[in-house]
Amino acid sequence: MRRVKRLRQVAPLLLSVSLVLGTGALGIALSDHANAKADAVLRGDRDNLETTLAGLGKQYLLFSLKEGLDYASTGTWSLSPGDPADAARLRSFVDHAVLLNYGAALVTLSGQPLNAYTVGPGLPLPTDPGYLPMERALLAGQPDVSSLMREGTIPVVAMAVPIVVSGQTKALFVGFVRLDRSALETYVEHLHYGKTGKAYVVDTTGTVVASTDLADIGTHMNQPNAMAAIAKGGAGISQTGRSTTTVAYAPFGIGGWGGLTIQDSAEFYGPVQSGHLSIELGIVALLAVASGIILILGYTRESARRRFHEQLAHQAHHDGLTGLANRSLFHDRLGQALARAKRRHRTVAVLYVDLDGFKAVNDREGHDAGDNLLVEIAGRLRGVVRTEDTVARMGGDEFAIVLEDLEDIQAITGIAARLIEEASRPFVLNDREVTVSASVGIAFSREGHEDVESLLRDADLAMYRAKDAGKNGYIVASEQLLPAEPDLAEQPETIDS
Repeated sequence: MRRVKRLRQVAPLLLSVSLVLGTGALGIALSDHANAKADAVLRGDRDNLETTLAGLGKQYLLFSLKEGLDYASTGTWSLSPGDPADAARLRSFVDHAVLLNYGAALVTLSGQPLNAYTVGPGLPLPTDPGYLPMERALLAGQPDVSSLMREGTIPVVAMAVPIVVSGQTKALFVGFVRLDRSALETYVEHLHYGKTGKAYVVDTTGTVVASTDLADIGTHMNQPNAMAAIAKGGAGISQTGRSTTTVAYAPFGIGGWGGLTIQDSAEFYGPVQSGHLSIELGIVALLAVASGIILILGYTRESARRRFHEQLAHQAHHDGLTGLANRSLFHDRLGQALARAKRRHRTVAVLYVDLDGFKAVNDREGHDAGDNLLVEIAGRLRGVVRTEDTVARMGGDEFAIVLEDLEDIQAITGIAARLIEEASRPFVLNDREVTVSASVGIAFSREGHEDVESLLRDADLAMYRAKDAGKNGYIVASEQLLPAEPDLAEQPETIDS
């Protein structure tokens, strides 16, 4: 019996220890497998990204060549050396080109210049070796792109297309791009990969034509394996320098150009290759991460659910344009204020505000301008009253305000006068000053008359009396508007602002 009892006491501990050890061992095994799989996924993602960027680079070259081809095949060229009409056409092309906007030239099939125009100090000489990579394609009647050339300190490339007349290639149209100001460089210099990763575009000679770092343009890329693969049309990812640098590469498929991304391997792989933890730390980390994920997911879901419900509640009780309380929330707030006033034997005031002349402004300036005016009016109304007072948009250009704990009628009418003054200040809509005014009706609760609808009706009717009295003023609800209690009713009062 003692052995059985002892076994029952120890069994849960043994089971817990076994479960923890088993979980830890499984975690370490899964970690090894996950490390290898994460490496493969990371490499695959970078490979896919480089292929995608190479596709975009190819599109850039195709658009550039098409820009030149479209112009070369349009209109008539005399192809006579120094012809002024041809010179004028070249200048017009360069002035209006989107991509080939550094210069343009007409050359014979043997490479002799016929005409040229540039916005820079000059164009590369016909003997520049940078033209050599595109000669074979041009002799076959196909457009192609040169390698990097320099005119002084300016890096340029040429993109040539044949000029075909009656089915025969008669000459070449050559457009030039200034690389340090090209659309390609603008795009590539925004590509950043951590702290060490940089993107490059290279020509067929391995010279950088675009880079994350503008200063790299014109330098030679010392990546022979990647350049050899690009020359054969291959894409991939490799490591160099005793596995300290990771290089992803992909060809453009035009002119021998390609793209490379070079990044420090430690940064690229990050925690994936940071070494294996000891078994003890592996167990702790596994359990801690699992618990953390569950807590984070639970908190995230609960926070998202709570925010969603808060947004729904806010939308249900607030005006979508001004952010003020809507009619439904105003009724609820007024009902609560009346209940408090009844318990405390206090008075509640309702101010009903309507804008004078808003419709004319809305029709003249447009609905967007009218909405802007309503938003600014809402801000001005909130600025006049206290933070605990409720300001609501009742619809259109009508607003209502609940005031509590202000027993002095002079204080209430003073607030009404300030509301009118604020509404009368000019607004700037569509770069023009416009003005509106406001008519305000004031109604007070009295003991025995705490009905929300009645109080709101009295304020509304007083507002219309203010409009009938000439607008731009306020009127306090009179005894004709309230139930018959002469000793509690206010006499009609109109005060111009």
